[in-house]
Amino acid sequence: MLPGGLPEVGERERVAHRAPQGSLEGFPVAEVHAEDDLFRCHRADRGAWWFGNDGGGRFDLPSPRGTCYLALDAESAVRERLGPVLAVRRELPESALEDAIVSRLHAPSAWRLADVQSRAAGGFGVTRELETMVPYAVPQAWARAFADVGLDGVRYGPRFTPGEASSVAAFGDEGGRDWPTDAGAVPAASVPGIPDLVAAPRRSDLTVVRPPRTRAHRS
Repeated sequence: MLPGGLPEVGERERVAHRAPQGSLEGFPVAEVHAEDDLFRCHRADRGAWWFGNDGGGRFDLPSPRGTCYLALDAESAVRERLGPVLAVRRELPESALEDAIVSRLHAPSAWRLADVQSRAAGGFGVTRELETMVPYAVPQAWARAFADVGLDGVRYGPRFTPGEASSVAAFGDEGGRDWPTDAGAVPAASVPGIPDLVAAPRRSDLTVVRPPRTRAHRS
């Protein structure tokens, strides 16, 4: 550590974000209203509204609460489902999304969300690491703190979607909801902007090459 508490160069290569310290009074808030569109990419055989808490989500709350992950546009919803694979592949097999659909949803009432994309959040110790860091222990500590002060979730920048995009982590009781969804969910593979999908080769397209014969050697 340098004089004045500044980090050494090597320390910049480590995650710096910490759990919330002090009061969150006055934390910037973004509102989602019932008429605002939300999108969720999910399996076709499951409902769109699901509040999970298995620890595998960035802003998961512990039982008996849960978190439902949504996006403000369909492309971001699909990209966040695909996750880390986007960093290593520009083309994906069709099977990656064959069971996925994107539903358009609306909040059942107005939500007040902690807006970690706001510059004002920096005054509370928030940096963009909160939106990208792994593992999730620190973001989940922030989620608990936001829920404790009565906020309905978090608006944040999705980790796997560059550019102007926002995701929503909505808080609620764990499990599913029978809240309505718009008719006409679309296959995730048809959403514009997602990576190219490559069909699996058909057997008729393949050339079978038999291995060369081996000759027995006499001793």
